[in-house]
Amino acid sequence: MIPELPIILVSLDIRSIPMLKKNFLKTKEKIPLEKFLYVTTIVYILLMVASNVMASKVLAFGGLVIDAGTLTYPLTFMIGDLLAELFGYKRTANVILWGFAGNFLFCLCALAGAVMPALDPNDPITRAYDTLFTYNLRIVGASFGAYLAGALVNAGSLVLIRRLTGPKWLGFRTIGSTALGALVDTALFTGLAWAFTLPGEELFRMIYSGYAVKMLYEIIIATPLDYALSPLIRKRVRLPT
Repeated sequence: MIPELPIILVSLDIRSIPMLKKNFLKTKEKIPLEKFLYVTTIVYILLMVASNVMASKVLAFGGLVIDAGTLTYPLTFMIGDLLAELFGYKRTANVILWGFAGNFLFCLCALAGAVMPALDPNDPITRAYDTLFTYNLRIVGASFGAYLAGALVNAGSLVLIRRLTGPKWLGFRTIGSTALGALVDTALFTGLAWAFTLPGEELFRMIYSGYAVKMLYEIIIATPLDYALSPLIRKRVRLPT
């Protein structure tokens, strides 16, 4: 069961940034674990929603074919790695489930707007909105199923590898767990969404391209960020005992 999540209203303008920096980086008092998890969950949900919208555009880089959501979606794996490393599987699974719930609610709201009668159905913006948010149920189902399976495998495998290796070799855990989670996510989504509609060669190309980009992202960007953020979080957040 997903735990209750309080509604947090955040008012942020440019003048508040120095105060936030001072409070987080300079204060000696540690941030309560619950507050940190609330904010992290909000960021996680925002990344999920952004990736969902961006996935509507297909990008091509040389021989790689990916959707634009691949540029932001790997960050959810990075957050999952940090949470699993610092707070364990149970708390990480809760954040993953909230990401699922937030993305599902967004899809429902966007779909409701698409099926409502428009003032001018022929308006280009209205037609673009309807095209973007009138979802193919097969693709939506594949997306949600692949997300849950991949994220939970990523978190679970990191915790398991940590039990085997101890606290050392953080990079080995983050890259190894992402290798498993991203493989499950990419293969499951591509297979469920496009099987029997695209040639096998094209399916393999999509799986290979998406997986390669996610792994490069993990190695070049996410793992260095994990190394930078992990000690900072340990220093500033009250970790569970």
